Amino acid sequence: MNENQGSGAPRGTGSSVAMGVVFGALVGAGIALLLAPGTGKDTRRRLADAGRRWGGAARSKLDQARHTASDLKQDAKSALEAGREAFKRGQESHEPLPTSRIELKDQAK
Repeated sequence: MNENQGSGAPRGTGSSVAMGVVFGALVGAGIALLLAPGTGKDTRRRLADAGRRWGGAARSKLDQARHTASDLKQDAKSALEAGREAFKRGQESHEPLPTSRIELKDQAK
């Protein structure tokens, strides 16, 4: 059971909110750097450092998202295969259905 099951919230809502908060904080930090007093050289250095940190964080989140998508894909494949097998077993365990009205009448007797 995943953490969102039973809560009524769509799957992934928590991570979307978290990404929004992180993105907002990054934008705010960038604006603060641009508006903070300091030399142009110092500001450019701080922006470059922040860009490297943010890029690393973004790559990490992207890798995490890829891993989650891969897990979901594998879960979906497994569920589909299990459904196919259950359907196949169900079909094999029942008699064939009558194909004509005559067969239906014969079965009713």
